[in-house]
Amino acid sequence: MAQTGKSGESAGFTLLELMIALGLTALLSLVAYSALSLSLKAMRHGQAAAEQVQELRVAQTILARSLSSAVSGSLDQRRYFIGNATEMRFFTPVPLEAHNMGGIYHWRVLAGTDESNQLVLAVEQTKNVNWFRDPEGVEVRQIIMGNLTFLRFTYGQGDEEYETWDAVKARGLPHWIRVYLTQKGRAPLVWFIHLPVSDFRDDARSF
Repeated sequence: MAQTGKSGESAGFTLLELMIALGLTALLSLVAYSALSLSLKAMRHGQAAAEQVQELRVAQTILARSLSSAVSGSLDQRRYFIGNATEMRFFTPVPLEAHNMGGIYHWRVLAGTDESNQLVLAVEQTKNVNWFRDPEGVEVRQIIMGNLTFLRFTYGQGDEEYETWDAVKARGLPHWIRVYLTQKGRAPLVWFIHLPVSDFRDDARSF
């Protein structure tokens, strides 16, 4: 009578097969994590770059709008626009805050510092037209661009570029202003801001 025997081969996975499977799983997980990490870094970098571009655009718009509206020949024909390499003072009807519309404002645009002593482009405003007699009388101060490593202003008339400007001596406002600036980790920029030409009368009084 014939006898039937049982097979001695196992139907399960061997230890070697399990180790290979775990190794492949770990490798695939590492590849997936690396791809996700790179995607997140690229997204954060793109977002930071977009925020910097927006900051530049807003700061340039604020300066261009206020400077192009700088008052000359007003306030009883008083001349007032003083500028040097690190700051400029002038009158403008454009306020920093929209709800303060109405009147003439005294602006000071300057190379200042923030709380961490980092170079910034700042704007100070007051409605006191005699602000130079009360330099601490600032009503609104706003940092419109931070993280700077270099900032300088120059003033022009025609093709000539000057380091300083005094509206009394020059008998009027500059025709244009250049702002040289560099943000940390970025290429240098030059903003060209045109001012409407308006000369003062010969009998104009100084401010």
